[in-house]
Amino acid sequence: MCNELLRSHSRANSPGTVFLALYKQLLRCDAKPNGVTLSLVLKACPDLKALGLVMGVHAQSLAFGFRSDALVLNSLIHAYTACGSVGFAHGVFDELPDRDQIAWTELINGYARSGRAKEAVDLFFRMMEANVRPDEISTVAACAACSQLGDLSLGRMLEGLACKTGVKDNIHVVNSLIHMSCKCGSIDDARKLFDEMPHKDVVSWNSMVAGAARTGDMEAAQSLFDRTPNKNGVSWSSLINGYVQNHRSKRALSAYEEMIDAGVAPNEAAITGAVTACAHLGALHLGRQIHLSLDESRLCHDTVLSTALVDMYAKCGCLDTARSLFARMAHRSRVSWNVMLTALAIHGKAAECLELFSEMTKDGTRPSGTTFVAILSACAYAGWIEEGRGFFEKMTKSYGMTPRAEHLSCMVHLLGRAGHVPEACDLVRAASHIEPDMATWGALLSSCKLHGYAELAEVVAGRMLELDPCHSGAYVQLSSMYASESKWGAVAEIRRAMEGRGVKNRPGWSWFELDGTVHEFLVGVNRHPSMGEIYAALHAIDLHINA
Repeated sequence: MCNELLRSHSRANSPGTVFLALYKQLLRCDAKPNGVTLSLVLKACPDLKALGLVMGVHAQSLAFGFRSDALVLNSLIHAYTACGSVGFAHGVFDELPDRDQIAWTELINGYARSGRAKEAVDLFFRMMEANVRPDEISTVAACAACSQLGDLSLGRMLEGLACKTGVKDNIHVVNSLIHMSCKCGSIDDARKLFDEMPHKDVVSWNSMVAGAARTGDMEAAQSLFDRTPNKNGVSWSSLINGYVQNHRSKRALSAYEEMIDAGVAPNEAAITGAVTACAHLGALHLGRQIHLSLDESRLCHDTVLSTALVDMYAKCGCLDTARSLFARMAHRSRVSWNVMLTALAIHGKAAECLELFSEMTKDGTRPSGTTFVAILSACAYAGWIEEGRGFFEKMTKSYGMTPRAEHLSCMVHLLGRAGHVPEACDLVRAASHIEPDMATWGALLSSCKLHGYAELAEVVAGRMLELDPCHSGAYVQLSSMYASESKWGAVAEIRRAMEGRGVKNRPGWSWFELDGTVHEFLVGVNRHPSMGEIYAALHAIDLHINA
């Protein structure tokens, strides 16, 4: 009777609390559950994300004598993986006397979902070695794991196996192969699979839109999107985020507005993409409008979206709002901490940045390379040399990290600004495992110019031009330094070198938002429709300042 009730609730997709209430009632009546009862109850546990509950049911299953029951053990594997405890799931898997396709597939899925892609793929091949034939679900899970690894040769091997096992005719398998090919960097493989499909669903089209965007071909992505039948929220979010990833934030916001006009409710990915575009453009008014349209309870539990809003407000100059949002977040990922640390560093709040770093480590969140870029940048802005040296050393000694070019650049900036130019040079030479990038050499060149190290500046500029002979920054910095020393012959020589190589100084550009519209300005270009009014306002400001 109890099992029938549980089955009816299972068919009705009742919440997990209903299953638990019935199960507790059964136990209070001293009735012994059977394997079906335990299996149905375990199905409810992932809905509750209750690891302790799964462990309790596991213990009861042993007490009731279901140590070798395949139905119960497979349900336990599913429940443990759904709660994020792949280790416990693997322990149950090891107890199975006969591992069927369901057990293998559940565990492969669990490893893939938890981001442990290599283990998922290894299990897939172990399953084949055990003469268990992969089905559509296990193949899709293996493809998802391969996508995480970005291993194209492995992906092609999985496609061959899908043909051999006869599951390649399944639309879900082909869609996963398309997604995998795109993630592994082969849009050509994805296109071939897509073109060969007799029937395409919206997932097929969405994968191709995202894949084209990932390669930077937004014209192809837009064309595929326009041809997509029955567009859904994922279709729009793929396009919007594609434009954001390819630094076309204005077009991303246009696509977001088109989605709203089409009556499609934006999903979290689309909203996050639009908020990120606002951050790139400094479009505070529009970003705030999007924020105000969101349900607060939904926002508190969406870590990715909340993090994007923190980033947007910080980049638009509203640090207090960013702080407030960050403080209200129910869960903070490492990315969330890094975004807030970077915001504080950029806004010159070095003491607060280091204090937040301490809070982050106490919270149990392990720092990443990005974390230390923020910390070292904060030290550089504040001129805290000893603290910067300490954190640079801590990266290696306390966290076992190998500093990268961006960390070296921060240290060069810190030391160089403070006048420790020889030490900055020694650091670059000593870091033989790091290939200095343009930012590192640029920071060193600026320091040489600032503190009058003319000969060293020439050497550094030479290294910059070896990396990029057409980089205007090196020429401009040297020219400016020579001009400050009245070495006009050297200035003329640099200009001739620039002309000879066809190097032009990149004009500066800026943008601001007014009444929800982003206005862009490029040095030397006077095409704005309100340019007359702008010059009149500037003239009035100038008169007021000089009055």
